[in-house]
Amino acid sequence: MTNLIYIAVCEDEKIQVELLEKYVNNWADERNIKAVIEAFSSAESFDFSWSMNKRYDVLLLDIQMEGINGVELAKKIRKEDDIIDIVFITAIFDYIQVGYDVGAINYLIKPIDEKKLHQCLDRVVQKTSKEAKTILIDMDGEIIRIIQDDIRYIESFGHNVEIITIDEKYTARKNIGIIEKELDENSFVRCHRSYIVGLEHVKRIGREDIELDNEDVIPVSRRKYSKTNMAFIKYYRGDMDE
Repeated sequence: MTNLIYIAVCEDEKIQVELLEKYVNNWADERNIKAVIEAFSSAESFDFSWSMNKRYDVLLLDIQMEGINGVELAKKIRKEDDIIDIVFITAIFDYIQVGYDVGAINYLIKPIDEKKLHQCLDRVVQKTSKEAKTILIDMDGEIIRIIQDDIRYIESFGHNVEIITIDEKYTARKNIGIIEKELDENSFVRCHRSYIVGLEHVKRIGREDIELDNEDVIPVSRRKYSKTNMAFIKYYRGDMDE
């Protein structure tokens, strides 16, 4: 189970916000989870924050709000983010079909029942633990979430790293040693002082270089060859000590 979760509450009634924050904190305390909660009083304020920082794992979203309503916000989010779990909060059942359309994980009917909220958050955590692992990078002031399995390799340029994925290339100001610690140690290996490779995308390992599944070739240092080769074998054949 994850021990850190970012939860956004988008609700224009202050009393409801305070109640949700209390219930979420109770849930987190009972399960020894650190919950970082941010409250937003409108869809517009959440949209602004989310556009700059997509770190949120869960959005508790009120449907009936002035200005942009929860349904419109959810549809906009889903055009860019398939990872965040959306939980609709509403006083009526009229939006159930919309919930399916935007992949809402559940509905909470006002007045909110604390036990049902806890059950809902348990589902989110269980679902998240089964999903692909991700990392967060800051690129030009925007926080971007990258699925680790999509990463072919990472190359270091001084204080910056270039992350090459299946579909995109990202450049971020980050030390390669720090990002190495954030990656799944069973799926990645530091094959060179300046390179980390995703083992899923390795086609061939030689004494001096590695060929990837897209025909890219990256170096492997002599000092790290043995470790890299063993990591590759372990990844595809399982732990050799078993």
